[in-house]
Parts: sequence; C-alpha cells; structure tokens
Amino acid sequence: RVRALRQLLAIGLFFAAGSARADPAACVARYFGVDPAHFAAPAPSGSRQNARSFAERLEHPTLADMFSIRYRTGPIAPVTEVDHDPGRIRLTPLFAAAYPAGKLVSARFFGHRVRVQPKVAAALARVEKRLSSVAAARPFVAKLGGAYNDRAIAGTDRKSAHAWGIAIDLDPDLSYYWRWERHGWKNRLPQSVVDAFEAEGFIWGGRWYHFDTMHFEYRPELLDASCYPAT
Repeated sequence: RVRALRQLLAIGLFFAAGSARADPAACVARYFGVDPAHFAAPAPSGSRQNARSFAERLEHPTLADMFSIRYRTGPIAPVTEVDHDPGRIRLTPLFAAAYPAGKLVSARFFGHRVRVQPKVAAALARVEKRLSSVAAARPFVAKLGGAYNDRAIAGTDRKSAHAWGIAIDLDPDLSYYWRWERHGWKNRLPQSVVDAFEAEGFIWGGRWYHFDTMHFEYRPELLDASCYPAT
C-alpha cells in the first residue's frame, strides 16, 4: 500500500511539473519580479500561433515566445539549426519594467568598471570568483566590449539587452559575430568560461545560430527547465 501511494504521488508530481512548464507567466513573476498580467499580450490562436515565423516572434513577441526555443548548456558545438537563437526573443516592455535605468549600479569585473543591474553585478562577482584561477579565461577578460549601453541591436530598431544593463561583452578582438563572418559559426571562447557564466544565470551568444561569442546575458529564467513547455 505504501509503495502504491508513493507511485501515485510520483505520478501527481510528474503531471504537476508538466503543468508548471506550460506557464511562462509564473517564470516571469519569479525571475523578473513584475506582474506578468501587464505583459501577457494575447497570442494568436491555434495554427496561426504555430505558423508564426521567427522574424514575427522577434518583432511581436508574446510571453510564450520567449520560451519557445530551449536554451541548452553542455559541450560547446557549432549551431547549425536555422534561427535557433534562445533568448533573442525579448518582450521590450517587460525588460524595461524589470530593469529600469535608475537601478543601475557600478561594479568591477576583472578590474574593469561596468554599469549593470544589481542582480547582474552580484552574478558577475560570482563568475569572477569561478574564473579567477582559470588561466584560459584571462585573455578574454583583459579587455571588455562593454556592458550597459542604451542602444538598439545592430541593424534593427529593437532594444539591445545592453540597454537594460543585463549583458556584458568580453574582448571583441577574440570573438566572432554573425554579421562579420561569411562562413558560419566560429568560436574561440573556452568551455570553462562559458560554464562559469551559465552556472551564474547567464546565457551565451555562442549558442545562437546568429552567433555573438563575446556576448553574455543575464537570463536565469532560460536556464530553468521548469519554465519551458512540456515536450
């Protein structure tokens, strides 16, 4: 009887987890600290939602769209799946509300002064601690490409993650960016650096089809498996 009860409990927890994975609003409330009801634009219904292109999701995203491409950690590998850009779909009003410019703080990262959000400053301090004794990381943090910068993404009118103070770029001279390269995905960043950032809530632009290997962005919600729809 006890075993049967345990099995029923396990089944109940399994289905409960599946339900939680279908609720991006709960993840937004947990990680962004804002009421998701203010940003839950109605999604197109039925087949129209599934038929929306990646470009449409970028330009007119819903909360669900933000979690429509799963971010995966693990060994570094070329990204060959077209438009596999987890994290590039961002709901601008949501980020503006969660990360106002008035909350920016000054922090240091490997001796460089950067302006970022308080959560990001704390996370960067933990990344630095992880990498302080990793010799392979030193060339990539000797110079930075920047942190807070109130600008649009190159070639678009959409706000960059840098505009909210949640992103940092490592040395551009040791990095690859999809607009600069004609022959597809390239990378020089070592696994140890990527692992350290991801362990502290950052996603890496090197895991995008439209790659940006200098770019790290504080997106802990995308590293939480429970935020994604059940598959």
